[in-house]
Amino acid sequence: MSGTSWERLVLAKWPRVSVVLPTMNEERNVQRLCRKLSDLKQNYAHLTEAIFVLNNTTDGTAEVLRSVLGQSGNDFLRVAHSKGARGSAIRKGVEMEQGNVVVVMDSDGQYDPQQIPELVRPILDSGYFISIGRNHGWANVSRRIISEIFKKLTKILLGVEYVQTGFKAGMREVLLDTIPKDVSGLDIDVRWMNNVVVRGYGERLFDDVEIRLHPRLHGKTAFNPLRLSLGLLYTTVSLALERKTGRELPFPRKLKEITLQPTRHALVQNI
Repeated sequence: MSGTSWERLVLAKWPRVSVVLPTMNEERNVQRLCRKLSDLKQNYAHLTEAIFVLNNTTDGTAEVLRSVLGQSGNDFLRVAHSKGARGSAIRKGVEMEQGNVVVVMDSDGQYDPQQIPELVRPILDSGYFISIGRNHGWANVSRRIISEIFKKLTKILLGVEYVQTGFKAGMREVLLDTIPKDVSGLDIDVRWMNNVVVRGYGERLFDDVEIRLHPRLHGKTAFNPLRLSLGLLYTTVSLALERKTGRELPFPRKLKEITLQPTRHALVQNI
């Protein structure tokens, strides 16, 4: 995709912003998030639709969302289901959305929809293809340390720093070209951002939007930070090796299940 002035004009004149929310066991958080999206819709005309894509959900999230969707003014909200984990939900949501700019946003309440216009602005105003939020604010010490180490590692090996942020936006065509189709697990973000660089979009990536990270109101995170970091480390090194040799390292199936899939403990805790 070329960054022509015509392309930027089309986006600026008829921008339609869609939101994809990969969701697993968030029955106590989604109602509040829907209210925030509805509030944004009233003041941000570009917001066209928001779709919650449920994956591996075992609690009452679907019922809560159906109740919210039945309320007046929420006709822009939708619900879909995907097989697999976070990666499958993201890919399916982007394929379903009709906006020419798509925001991918975690649905656990740690991100505020009111920051969507700020995240999208570099795309609409400056012709960037991808916009990534920099997480600032609440995080426990262990996650913060792991995050800082991982950011430096991905910058060195893959040429992109803010990989695991759960708040990204991009032109829909670019997202469809870079989000892997066959990655269902929690390594979706690192593989997605690797594709952004490998396929030539890195120079049109904006990663200077500071996003406030809030604590979860309810429930537990769906992954073990230490196990996930090991899986992402293996994936990152493997992708860096693929760039040099054309082949990734073999990833043992059991190790992938342990490190890159939501934990059973988390599923129970969120019910």
